[in-house]
Amino acid sequence: MAAAVQVTEMVNNILNIVKYHFQMELNVNSVNYERFLTHLRFFAMRFIRKERDADSNDDFLYEQVKQKYPSAFQCTQKIVTYLEKTYDWTISSDEEIYLTLHIHRVTNRHEFNRAIEYTD
Repeated sequence: MAAAVQVTEMVNNILNIVKYHFQMELNVNSVNYERFLTHLRFFAMRFIRKERDADSNDDFLYEQVKQKYPSAFQCTQKIVTYLEKTYDWTISSDEEIYLTLHIHRVTNRHEFNRAIEYTD
């Protein structure tokens, strides 16, 4: 039970970081939101189980994602800081890449516009 509470807390805090960083509500009806939420749940479960992803050390891909999606990458860095300060957990650069890509997808401008259309 304690693990479920911790997973929920971590996921909600990460979602709040994303919402605050982009100053927007996320479209909870979108496929990308569901994918992101699923990724975050598994991400949090890996933390609870103390599982570590092997880092591929793909510096080229890391730099490409960092340059192509700067705002999503900055948001990821806020999440990294939160995880380090709150849980003393350092994530791999591969995980940073995955988070950045998911954040970019879920905060894509078209996605946001559709969220507005659903609520009107």
